[in-house]
Amino acid sequence: MHIIGKTTKRVVYLTDNSEHNILTGKNGISASLGYSIGKTNWYLKTYINKLLKEGGFTITSEQWLVLKVVSTNPGLSQTEIAEQCMKDKTNITRILDLLEKKGYLIRGRDDADRRMYRINITDQGTQVINAVIPLTQKTDEICAEVLQDEEIKLLVALLEKVCGNVKKNL
Repeated sequence: MHIIGKTTKRVVYLTDNSEHNILTGKNGISASLGYSIGKTNWYLKTYINKLLKEGGFTITSEQWLVLKVVSTNPGLSQTEIAEQCMKDKTNITRILDLLEKKGYLIRGRDDADRRMYRINITDQGTQVINAVIPLTQKTDEICAEVLQDEEIKLLVALLEKVCGNVKKNL
């Protein structure tokens, strides 16, 4: 694909000698940048959830992400966890309830603000994280096996660039 024109309203790409509006996907949604990113995300989540289920784990990829964030940043508030996991507060509350019920994390009152809870991981939660890490590594390997090292670096840089631009326009 080559960029053949750029305006403030759209980016036009040339695909198979036909003009294509990448934002509206006039010639098919599968050629849309946003759709391709979303589709890749869906397949990654589906794959890791399959590995988790096959491995006998009782957590989802979203729950694992919350556990990982809490383990690397002990004492975060629910709001801070929601921001780092890019989830809304309602979903984070539901996930935290499930993980606390399973004994993977604990909530404790904040000493400075009794209305706020600080979230910490338990030993059992740490064991789950350590057991799941090989599955996340396998997922990364599946992604990387069709790319050269330089392509991986470029892809990550480009995705960060797109993400940053979308974020600043929120």
